[in-house]
Amino acid sequence: MDDDMLEAYLDRSVRVHFAPGMIGPGLSSFEEGKLHDYSAAGLLLEAADGSLAYIPFTSVRMVQIKPRPGFWERLTGTS
Repeated sequence: MDDDMLEAYLDRSVRVHFAPGMIGPGLSSFEEGKLHDYSAAGLLLEAADGSLAYIPFTSVRMVQIKPRPGFWERLTGTS
């Protein structure tokens, strides 16, 4: 993996989907938050309440990065 691949996406909203083997009964299949930091071993997400969650890359199936709002969305406050 490219070391600087996620650098441009820090402080962006992301959704991390877990690998099928990491999901237990009654548990969510994903985690949402702001990409706070990352390393070669995993991601650090910041939840809306300010708590931090570390997710190792061995548990990750996919990371969805939400696009930044466009000019119109920022101007009108719609999403």
